[in-house]
Amino acid sequence: MSSRPTYSDEFKADAVNLVVSSGRSPASVAPELGISVTALKRWVQLHREGEAGAGGKPDDPVDPAKYKALEARLREVERENDFLKKVSAFFAKEQR
Repeated sequence: MSSRPTYSDEFKADAVNLVVSSGRSPASVAPELGISVTALKRWVQLHREGEAGAGGKPDDPVDPAKYKALEARLREVERENDFLKKVSAFFAKEQR
């Protein structure tokens, strides 16, 4: 049987936000919340790693069909953008 308390994800997020938004140290915030400094430091570290993109593998895997569709749409939008650049250059030249 574990004597470690369990905290909800919402509680952890609130505790991390308190540290991050206030600029205070985990050591000064943890006693106010009644949690260990070590736990709060770990939560803050995981949060910062997640923000930096170093948090490991993504939660949702990429759907290959959706990825291909998005690539096709990107190519289409790039072609449209190139066309609009040419048209705007043509009309800019005509106004001189």
